[in-house]
Amino acid sequence: MSPETRGYTVLIVEDEDTLRQACSDVLDAFGYRVLLAANGEEAVQVVRAQGEQIDCVLLDLTMPGMNGAAAYAQMRKIKPDLRVIVTSGHDVEDALRHFPKGSAFEYIQKPYSIYELHRRLQELLTSPASNNEA
Repeated sequence: MSPETRGYTVLIVEDEDTLRQACSDVLDAFGYRVLLAANGEEAVQVVRAQGEQIDCVLLDLTMPGMNGAAAYAQMRKIKPDLRVIVTSGHDVEDALRHFPKGSAFEYIQKPYSIYELHRRLQELLTSPASNNEA
């Protein structure tokens, strides 16, 4: 368990069961508290119910139903200072097209290593402001 991550709660929003569970297992091993959502609708419900406890959302961009961009907008209405890392197989420029100009989030391209994910989470969660931008 890493002292830098102890106590932080991360919501993983990923429609691929295997990837969602793998991320959960890894982040749990690093000491994060993990919440899971299989799609955008579930993510919004989790943020509505437990938003004050959530420090960061790891958000897949491409999902059936409510996609990551729509879920992002709804979650930020509920918790405007929510820290978000968007994940996608698309490059960052393509991913940005799905979001309104000025949207604040970090971006990590799939496939990513567990160490890169952990590093990015640490940087985001220990930074003073939550106005993270892609």
